Amino acid sequence: MTVQTETKTVDNGVNVEALLGAKDAISEAPAAGQFTWRARCTWVNGAHSRSTMEGFFGLGEEQARKAPHVIQADHPEQFAATDKGATPVELVLSGLASCLSAGVAAVAQHRGIQLKSVQATIEGDMDMAGILGIDADVRNGFSAIRISFEIDADATPEELAALVAQSQKRSAVFDIITNPTNVHVTVA
Repeated sequence: MTVQTETKTVDNGVNVEALLGAKDAISEAPAAGQFTWRARCTWVNGAHSRSTMEGFFGLGEEQARKAPHVIQADHPEQFAATDKGATPVELVLSGLASCLSAGVAAVAQHRGIQLKSVQATIEGDMDMAGILGIDADVRNGFSAIRISFEIDADATPEELAALVAQSQKRSAVFDIITNPTNVHVTVA
């Protein structure tokens, strides 16, 4: 009797071997894992600003990108602005959804699960009475954030839930949003 083993090829566009190699390298040299991410934000006019991300510090030295990344931020016309970009709070929501989605792809690749599609729908509730200074007891930020995933993959519902749970556990942006972070603001 011959036993055949099926080799499942999965390609979600994630180089898991490189990620595991980076994990091993940083485990052996923890200083290489200290990163500083940067963005330079320039006010354009009104509520419109432009942020540029060009380089960062990591792996013990300055790192350059292939090209700068630019994000426009603004507010909608309903707030007497020009609507030339997403609001900063929408960028935060996008960052969270993007981080979790990337994590889902990486975990799926590592677990041998082929993804067909991943869509995250994210909403954040905000009472404008806080940010407008109407009520000092209302916080300026989100009171709640909800994210829902629709994932089409060669996996059971339990496996998909486990992908999302592991992504959430390792998400930098989820951690930033759900845990206090020391923020220092200065004027030069």
